[in-house]
Amino acid sequence: MNAIFRWKTKLLLMFALTALAVASGCATQSKISDITTTTGKAVVTANNANEQTPTRGTALGNIAPDFQLARTDGSTVKFDDLRGQPAVLVFWTAWCPSCKEEAPHVNELAAKFEPRGVRVLGINIQDSPARLAGGVKEFGIKYGVASDSDAAVARRYKVVGTPTIVFLDEQGIVRYFGNELPEDYAAQLDALLAKA
Repeated sequence: MNAIFRWKTKLLLMFALTALAVASGCATQSKISDITTTTGKAVVTANNANEQTPTRGTALGNIAPDFQLARTDGSTVKFDDLRGQPAVLVFWTAWCPSCKEEAPHVNELAAKFEPRGVRVLGINIQDSPARLAGGVKEFGIKYGVASDSDAAVARRYKVVGTPTIVFLDEQGIVRYFGNELPEDYAAQLDALLAKA
């Protein structure tokens, strides 16, 4: 009887661990500390924040953290370059299946909203230059990409899963933070453009 109980306990534990691995969506890499990949719906939005003096951070209504990164085309992009118009930041990695699934939707967003003034920037986290270039090609990314080679910007933005998508208004204030594009992203970006 005791052997049967141990066998059932082991089987239940293996089932629970397998379910947890499947639910997490993507495997994590040990080199990316504090950053995992998820298919969960960690989503936060805000359209009408009435903040007095925004502080720096990633909470809704905060001014997003500052950064300066090298783009894949050799130029540099700074947080201040994004001000004046709404922006969409997409944190991603080349080994993330969820990032690959989201890329066509972000391409669609970029095609529709970049001509209207929304800035779209993919921020690759810790991939080598070759792996980053391979990810851009494999995912079919058509918007600008910068490299966060040491994950310093990802940590500043408190990225806990990839993809992480952040909408900023024209002042650089966080208006959306989540692990996927919101279903109403077009309405949210239209509202941000109307305000700009």
